[in-house]
Amino acid sequence: MKHWGRAALALVIPMMALTSTAGTASAAAGDGGCDNPRVLTLRTAAQDSTGTVEDINASGLAVGVSGQRPVYWTGKRVHKVPVPAGFDGGQVAAVNRHGLMVGWFTSGGSALNSTPFSYRAGASAATLLPTGGVSGKANDVNDHGRIVGTITGGQGGAVWRKGRLVTTLPVADGLSVLDATSVNDAGSVVANGRIWSDGLEDYLEVVLLWESVDAPPKVLGPSVGPWLQAWDRPVLDDHGRVVGALLSSVENDAVHWDPPEYGDPAQVASLAGFNAGRFTATSPHTQLAVGYAQFLDGGPLPADQAEVWPGTGEALALPRLTPDGASHAYAASDNGSVGGNAVDAAGDARPVVWTCAVKQAYAPTV
Repeated sequence: MKHWGRAALALVIPMMALTSTAGTASAAAGDGGCDNPRVLTLRTAAQDSTGTVEDINASGLAVGVSGQRPVYWTGKRVHKVPVPAGFDGGQVAAVNRHGLMVGWFTSGGSALNSTPFSYRAGASAATLLPTGGVSGKANDVNDHGRIVGTITGGQGGAVWRKGRLVTTLPVADGLSVLDATSVNDAGSVVANGRIWSDGLEDYLEVVLLWESVDAPPKVLGPSVGPWLQAWDRPVLDDHGRVVGALLSSVENDAVHWDPPEYGDPAQVASLAGFNAGRFTATSPHTQLAVGYAQFLDGGPLPADQAEVWPGTGEALALPRLTPDGASHAYAASDNGSVGGNAVDAAGDARPVVWTCAVKQAYAPTV
């Protein structure tokens, strides 16, 4: 584990200026011809009323977590992924269009003690992915079955396929991978990374992009932190667009980088009435980005609200389950469905799917 030296304590990084994205939202973006907008509350695992949809494919197969256990949903029905002996929980992080799921099992109730896996619906057991005996996570899978994630203990970003470790992600001197988060169908990968200096005592945070896993990555910046700002988990679509968020103690900015230049990221403004936002996911082909808006001023209201961005124009709010209940979007599919969680009347964060998300989204008024 790296530690910060005294020099890092004196770093002062100016707040980064972001370019705004402007235009008119397209209500048809990413709806897949959907004509039945609804907010579906999914069932949860026995003895627990909470859960979150972490990914969803165009066939409607949703995956995630309920009761700290990995699960998937067909329609509203919840199914448990068999947890092997020696583990006590975990989550499914992603699913591809063929139904291949990936995620990780946990031991001791800690995400720091985890083992990556792949799984197909109805199978009697998951396939544990090799990590060399250390902790790891599988974060995403593309439609060709390439799985990306992270192995602790110095190996960093990893690519698996058919149950085998294919490669670890190469980095240039002075760079390291914090977490490999997303892969597209071309095999490009993005990750949270660090630029080290002063004998590996100080670092700044960046987003790393491998357009080929056979060569060191591009550095998407600018570099930020380590105390004032940090990059949230980036996500990559099949057009090469990267979405994510710049986080700080006073504001979060939803941003995107666009190919081929991958210059400075452009910001998408927060919903009216909120002063912060973040993107957490994007659809593979339709450039439908989702996330949630926040109010970071210490006040009790408004609660976080799930949002959707059609790829141009402004972000739009998704309906809540209750007027004041928080909601978050973490998954987007090519058929226009969005998954996440929302607080119900009982105060529980329930797993939800917004079908035809853009068609039921709206611009809030203050």
